[in-house]
Amino acid sequence: MSREKIVVLDFGSQYAHLIAKRFRMLGFYSEIALPSTSLEVFENAKGIVFSGGPSSVYDEKVPEFNEEILNLDIPILGLCYGHQLMSKCYGGNVGKGDVGEFGFATLNLNPEVESPLFKGIDFSNGQQVWMSHQDAVLEPGEGFEVAGSTKDCKNAALQN
Repeated sequence: MSREKIVVLDFGSQYAHLIAKRFRMLGFYSEIALPSTSLEVFENAKGIVFSGGPSSVYDEKVPEFNEEILNLDIPILGLCYGHQLMSKCYGGNVGKGDVGEFGFATLNLNPEVESPLFKGIDFSNGQQVWMSHQDAVLEPGEGFEVAGSTKDCKNAALQN
């Protein structure tokens, strides 16, 4: 029996292994790879997750990243640093947020945007999420729309 494969790129997040474990618990085969990995790693992958990490995308020394990954025809979910990196790579603006978010926050959906990622999830009272960032996507990249926000992060969930 062949299981669908999810590749988690580890940008230094303490949660990369937990993300991969959660996918395994959902019945997927998951692998953790470096963000500089070659494209062969993504053969037969059904999805890619860019993890968070301690770096800022505008730091001088950031994790090496194979930008060719963005040209693959595979859905990508960016979390924290991964979310900010994708925004930057697609021409968005990332910088220090007005307020950092650390701990629980409430994610609210943009009622004007239909998001396949959040389909079937009850957002009538928002969804509790965990945030750990000082940086924020100040302006989404070209082709991206805001799918959700928190009190202190207007571009918390983006999609293209």
